[in-house]
Amino acid sequence: MTTETRLPADTRIMRIVHSALRRDIARAAQVLRTTPPPAQTQRVALADHLAWMMHFLHLHHSGEDRGLWPLVRELNPAAGALLDAMDADHTRIGPEMERVTAAATEYRAHPAAREELSRSLAALEQVLLPHLQREEDEMMPVVARTLTCRQWDDVEQQVFIASKTKRELGIEAHWIVDGVDREDYDVTVRKVDPATRFMLLHTFKRPYRRACAARWGADLDVSPRLHQPLRTEGSAELWIDIPARQLYDAVADVTRISERSPECRSCAWLPGRSPGTVGARFRGHNRAHHMRWSRVCEVTAADPGRKFEFHTVSDRRNPLYHDSTTWSYTFRADGDGTRVTHAYRIDVLPYGPLLSLYSRLQPQHRDMRPQMQQNLKALRRQARACTPRGSSLPRTA
Repeated sequence: MTTETRLPADTRIMRIVHSALRRDIARAAQVLRTTPPPAQTQRVALADHLAWMMHFLHLHHSGEDRGLWPLVRELNPAAGALLDAMDADHTRIGPEMERVTAAATEYRAHPAAREELSRSLAALEQVLLPHLQREEDEMMPVVARTLTCRQWDDVEQQVFIASKTKRELGIEAHWIVDGVDREDYDVTVRKVDPATRFMLLHTFKRPYRRACAARWGADLDVSPRLHQPLRTEGSAELWIDIPARQLYDAVADVTRISERSPECRSCAWLPGRSPGTVGARFRGHNRAHHMRWSRVCEVTAADPGRKFEFHTVSDRRNPLYHDSTTWSYTFRADGDGTRVTHAYRIDVLPYGPLLSLYSRLQPQHRDMRPQMQQNLKALRRQARACTPRGSSLPRTA
């Protein structure tokens, strides 16, 4: 079983969507307070956007009610009281959303309805904002403990994505990444495959900016904050309650990398040096969405119980495989367990045009630390699963 099916759900997208709701509610409230009042073009654009937001929020809540909460309730009955509270929140929020929609429709036609729209928006804030915070602080940690990454992705795709047209997804994508940092941008755009991502980001970028200029003013910068340089090295660390040698053996068996890596599907040793020794080579087969590739890797350090390291072999004859990255695991005894450090270092960067293309298609590669942390957590589960309670893993010779 791969990491993709066993990792806990990554619920960060919920916080990112909630932030977009908070952001535009605040923007709308500010525009409604401006003096002089918005002119007709801005008034219509603002009213239409608030009506769209209420429709989006309705779909968001109904998706949770229909597809997410029942699954969590089934798999985790202990979460029943919290789920009941989420349902009650949605019940209270619904009428306030309808009030905003009605006020926005009236304001679109009649400037005098501005005060009623301001009041209805403030009333929505009173019930919606505490709910969003409670969902992030209390509900999402329960969801992460209850659902696997695969189960969460299935709910996202089937409930929140599959039912929408490309145009709807394009509008939502730019609305969600409006002003976000690199990490939140990467989390958001990875929800669709690279081809769809490229089409959505480029086709709907200009229409979204025109719409924002109409409702917020031309001076507001709605671009995501992506000016983060490529991280060429980094590390992640985790304490694991397993002896160092046993963790080393699990890592040095590269044929099991697929159980921890979200991208590597299989690895096999190549003829030559003995498997697991310095100079031994293996080939890894990888997949991310619809992209597939393979790389030859070579072991560069093999100190049992202390350090295992390998790098991707640079093929200067093939520009696609010109780059090279070193990956390492170091193990240090710490109390009743082991502190494991997983690190990477890009030794040879891809050629410039390819680096730009890879950054677009696989934005998670700009900073590998989050995936490495997931890898270590998967290593912990892998090692524990192989260790009978009260005993230790058998050591290899």
